[in-house]
Amino acid sequence: MLRICIHHIILLAAVFLLAACHAGRSGPDADGRDSVYTAAYIEDISFEEPEKALALLDTAEERRLLTAFEVNMLRCIVNHNGLSRYRAALFYGRKAYADPEARKHPDRLLPLLSYMAEDSHTNGDYGASVRYCAEGLELARRQGSKTYEADFHVTWAKNLMIMAQHGEAFRHFDLGIGLLEEEARKGASYDAWNELFYSLGMKLSSLYEVDRDEEAYAMAPRMEEALKGLEASKDAPDGLAELRRAELLAVLCPVAYATGRKAEGDRLYRQLEANPVASTPDGEYIRIPGLVAAGRFDEALRYVRREKKLLQANTDTVNWDYINPHLQAELEAWQGKGDVREVARVQSAMLALTDTLRHRERCDDALQWTEIYESEEKDARIKEERQNADRWMIIALAVTVVMLVGGSLSYVIVRKNRGISRRSLALVAQVKRQLADRRELDGKMAENLALRDRLEQLAKELEQERAKTAPKADLPKNGDEPEDDGGKLTDMDSVLFERMVCEIKNGELFRDPNFSRAEMLKIVPVPQNKFADIFIRFAGMSFNNYLQNLRLDYASELLIYHPDWSIDAVIKESGMSRSTFYSSWTAKFGVKPEEFRKTDKII
Repeated sequence: MLRICIHHIILLAAVFLLAACHAGRSGPDADGRDSVYTAAYIEDISFEEPEKALALLDTAEERRLLTAFEVNMLRCIVNHNGLSRYRAALFYGRKAYADPEARKHPDRLLPLLSYMAEDSHTNGDYGASVRYCAEGLELARRQGSKTYEADFHVTWAKNLMIMAQHGEAFRHFDLGIGLLEEEARKGASYDAWNELFYSLGMKLSSLYEVDRDEEAYAMAPRMEEALKGLEASKDAPDGLAELRRAELLAVLCPVAYATGRKAEGDRLYRQLEANPVASTPDGEYIRIPGLVAAGRFDEALRYVRREKKLLQANTDTVNWDYINPHLQAELEAWQGKGDVREVARVQSAMLALTDTLRHRERCDDALQWTEIYESEEKDARIKEERQNADRWMIIALAVTVVMLVGGSLSYVIVRKNRGISRRSLALVAQVKRQLADRRELDGKMAENLALRDRLEQLAKELEQERAKTAPKADLPKNGDEPEDDGGKLTDMDSVLFERMVCEIKNGELFRDPNFSRAEMLKIVPVPQNKFADIFIRFAGMSFNNYLQNLRLDYASELLIYHPDWSIDAVIKESGMSRSTFYSSWTAKFGVKPEEFRKTDKII
């Protein structure tokens, strides 16, 4: 258990290190734009002001100030750095990765692969993380970036540790550490020494975690060398070396006790006590693992209580960091004292908090996916899936026709029946999927229209307010009229189309067999000379054909979800005549409605 606390200290140090490293790697924007809408500025504020960064990205995307690749990569960075929403970060990272522009800019692809490898690891997709590490290593070698090459080795090693591939994991640790030592000794900035210190600490923590205590203790001289290099760096931020010194002492102290070096453990703990970082309210907690390892349980519990009081007064303690190391350290101290009642109390608190956090994580995952699927990417993906489904349907029908033409009459009949059976099964499943997709898409369309109406209302109110305060000379003349667009379709015509579609579907107007173009124009005013073109352009068919398609879709839904209804009742509810229904149904679906219903019952 104590080893988990030590590992956690290393991970906390990693947070500060990765933040500094990723921020330091961002350079000036390639095109030299001097404004808040540059990639460099948005990445710079991604840690401290993530919400502002996302708002700037939305505006930059709308005004086309950044490319799609830049927008998606920056959304990945903001979600990773400032919001710790690693699922969303990975989603946007993959979008940027799939953009052809990524291959044109290897210097930008390199940090993107680093984020994706880290986010995949955090989300538990270790296979994907390793793949990104492998690609990143190859790219880093071509680019001559030793720092990124080392970064990918360390991330690869962390994945292998999770998968219990310890030998291979430590090989990657050593490769990454070797590269960083080479870079640091060239006289580089503090970044190289800082990354080297972090990588050595990760290896030490991993060795300690798998009970290779002597090897972990042997890492001390190399970490001391990295720390001295950091202390000697003139560009290191104030207090960083002192913080790293405290972290080193906090990690080595329990390792020394674990190897039986009690005197050395006591010496290291005294040095830790004397370190200013370990004497601050925010830094006292790093003493606890050493005290527990030394068997000084009462002192450890005193610091645990002080740390808990501080956390409860200043932050939300419903988080994994509160469970480990804080509650975990308390549990180990009570276990050391042999107090069964207190051990049971702390374990109960940890279990309850774990359940709460898992529920919260499920909710957070749902919210992240909701946000992702509300993007315009979802609509594009749904459209692509439908096009693919239609394409495969056409291919299947073409193959069936060829098969029907190719044999004797009896053979054709047998093959036809078998083809209809298979096609019907696929058709019913496809229709069910399309019905669900269509309902979801209709809901989104209605939401978009409502939002657009609200925006138009606000624009009108703003225009009215301006008219009240503007000088009369600035007011538009009564004779001003909008220019005639000559019957050409505009963006507003797509809005009219969406509005008509919503009215037809929401009011189920298509179920009225007498519903006509004239009735539609009474509900949604549309220029007479555009009505037909609007449906041809945006629906891909005439108004009447569009209504007929809606009736057929509605009929398919009734056949699926009302198996007790007769075919004639379905026809009547759908607003069609019997002859029209059968001819249109067969033309669209390729099977008779009775066969369709029979297949659905089988499914």
